[in-house]
Amino acid sequence: MRIRHLVAAAAAATALSLGAALPAFADSHASVAADQAAAAKRKVRVFQDAKYKNRNTTFTENMRNLKKDGWNDTISSAKNEGNRTVTFYQHKNYEGARFSLAPGEKEPHFGDHAGMSDATSSIKFS
Repeated sequence: MRIRHLVAAAAAATALSLGAALPAFADSHASVAADQAAAAKRKVRVFQDAKYKNRNTTFTENMRNLKKDGWNDTISSAKNEGNRTVTFYQHKNYEGARFSLAPGEKEPHFGDHAGMSDATSSIKFS
């Protein structure tokens, strides 16, 4: 009989500790899901060459200076795959000539925009 009481007490203690831990665990997953949802809103795929060819990558956050990411002055085409407008700037720190792509829009040749042919140095979502 005493063993049954010990087992029941241990089960109750385990349930209490799990019950206290579950909300924190669920909250951390909710936070991660919220971060992922926000990143999904900001998504642009850029390509080294016109017409979406060759080397490419996806950006999901504002990029003040593309030099450190190896994409400075090399972007020639892009597809906005998110649901936020993305603006490409000629110079770092969001300066110089610029043009924007609305959600779902794509640009096959940056050279069609004054001052932007292989000249993108920063990207900003709005």
